[in-house]
Amino acid sequence: MSMIPLTELLLWSLAGVIFGALISWIPGFHIFNIMALLVAVFGVGSIMPTDAFPFFAIGSIVAYAYVSAISSVYFSVADESAVFLLFPTQRYLLLGRGHEAVLLYLLGAVAGTLILVFSALFIFPKVLPPIYQATSPYITYFLVAIVLFMFMSEWPKEGDRGRSPWHRLWLAWRQILAGIAVFFLSGLLGFAVMNTNLLPTTSAYTRLTPMFIGFFGMSWVLLNILSNPPMLEQQTADKVESSVYNILKASFGGALGGTIAAVYPIITGGMGALVAGHMTSQRGDDAFIISQGVNRVIYYVGAFTLLFLPNLRLTRGAAAWLVSSVYTPKSYSEYLAAVGVILLAAGISFLFTYYISKFIARSFKVVHIQKISYIVAVVLIAISYILTGWMGVVVLFVSAAIGMMAAAFNTRRSYCLGGLILPVLISMTGHTGAFMHLLGLG
Repeated sequence: MSMIPLTELLLWSLAGVIFGALISWIPGFHIFNIMALLVAVFGVGSIMPTDAFPFFAIGSIVAYAYVSAISSVYFSVADESAVFLLFPTQRYLLLGRGHEAVLLYLLGAVAGTLILVFSALFIFPKVLPPIYQATSPYITYFLVAIVLFMFMSEWPKEGDRGRSPWHRLWLAWRQILAGIAVFFLSGLLGFAVMNTNLLPTTSAYTRLTPMFIGFFGMSWVLLNILSNPPMLEQQTADKVESSVYNILKASFGGALGGTIAAVYPIITGGMGALVAGHMTSQRGDDAFIISQGVNRVIYYVGAFTLLFLPNLRLTRGAAAWLVSSVYTPKSYSEYLAAVGVILLAAGISFLFTYYISKFIARSFKVVHIQKISYIVAVVLIAISYILTGWMGVVVLFVSAAIGMMAAAFNTRRSYCLGGLILPVLISMTGHTGAFMHLLGLG
């Protein structure tokens, strides 16, 4: 099958950018879930040519990697009293510097795009295939090591707030134990979803969607509803406080973490960022935000681009699985076209993110996050129901409860990735049958 004409390719890529940009700023929405919904409802081939779908997907994913900074910065603060326990982007917002946080993220996203394009053209085709073939047999050990490192690197955030030494000790260990509990509870839920008929077998590509919407989307939205976040006046000046050294160091760390997560299965961007951040000794809120911009672009966009990479053809991420189910790239020209679309989509997404951040910063005291969150909650329930039926909605709320448990005990939300990591590790070690028998499921 030959590649579609250049004009059609650009039009469908532009459509993907617009589609991704319009939904990615909304809290709780994830481009993979919306794309899965789009395919489930309309299919591919009826609303767009099959060979245009991968380029539509690239545009959407690039837009998500950029525009999702809006929801991360402006729509995720619970309470101003937790300012010292929040992510750097949330601290910036509570200081009236939300637009600056978005600019720092965009700085990282642009750096990540340039690193990705350069690597895709000159490094990945020659370097990645032999490295992946040499290391892929050891992915199980990598996963176990990263999970152990996640637990070992958990730093108690409340250990100095107790009334007595014993109370402070309990507060420190409560956070750590809650993280372990979140990991294993999410793992048990993921194991049940992946290995039983809890959800319809017809939902092969989307059966995990309600669970992850609950972990990282619905739990976030419910916290907004319950806490009624403050509407604070925001600065709109186009300035950032950082240094060339921090930018370069953060870009290297973000690129390293994003590449690890993009190339190896199950390892997510957050896990890759955790490892790379410690390897490069990241310090400072500005460096953290910049590295997140680099990391997310390389993780989301780079992972999808590997589907086009000659001599490798790795399928990483839900979007790549969706596309590969209907289309397989066959030529190096498609790979070059994908790289070109990344640059085009990145430029448009940058402008969209910049201007919507300006708009929200100016009108932030008018925007009511709680009302937006009610609407988003209804939409997330509808998506879960359409994709997986009523049991999917049940899974959605169970996983949301686990996600809120992580927030309640101030531990890492990334422990919810146990919903994917634990079942995969059990499968990789050949103990799925024994574990099902232990749980009384088989």
